[in-house]
Order: sequence, then C-alpha cells, then structure tokens
Amino acid sequence: MYLARVVGNMVSTDKYDAYDKRKLLVVQRLGLDQKPSGPSTMAIDYVGAGEGDLVLVGAAPGLASTVFGIPKAPIRELIMGIVDRVETAGAFAEFGNSVAPVEKPSPGPHPPAPPREKRSRPRS
Repeated sequence: MYLARVVGNMVSTDKYDAYDKRKLLVVQRLGLDQKPSGPSTMAIDYVGAGEGDLVLVGAAPGLASTVFGIPKAPIRELIMGIVDRVETAGAFAEFGNSVAPVEKPSPGPHPPAPPREKRSRPRS
C-alpha cells in the first residue's frame, strides 16, 4: 500500500470487462514529505475518490480480484481509501484531505533603507 494524489481521470470507451462500470483514475505516488515518488499510474477507484484527493492505494497481486469478486482482473492498483489525515512522530508535518494547507508567510513590506550620508563636493 502507498499514499497517492489523484491527478486525473482516465476515459475509455472500449475496455476490459473487469473495468466495466468502474472509475479509472490517474494517481501519483507520494512520499511522507508529500513529494512525488516515481511515475504516475492508473488505479481503479473503489471508494468514490476524485481529482486532488489524497488516497490509499493497494497494489498486491490478486487484490482487485478478491475485492471485486472477478476471477481474472488485470487490475494492478486499487484505490482503497480516501485519507483524512496523516500524522507522523514529528518527522513530517501532518497532512491530508481534512488538514488545512500550510500557508507560507508573506514576506511583507521591506524595511526602509538607512539614510544616505551626504557627501560634500568640492567646488571648482
């Protein structure tokens, strides 16, 4: 299992029977630092996820066949949950669909420049 972000939808008018009436989504695997890890891939949605959601993806041989009750299902990745919150032991900031994004502080106005010294110019 791994964390991923849903980054898109996949539309197919002609597909294998195991995919019939199932939503196909494009997911991007994430590390706990929320940075992409590896290439994006297709996953079958089992829980009603949508674009932008943080999800839990299962990728075990035979998992989709067991969950969907389909004897021969060429399904490798399966979205098994929508993640509300991820908490770690202080190694990373918590994140998830129910956690407000951390806003970066704005730099604000620049402090005024110190006054310049007046130089006297010799008269010629």
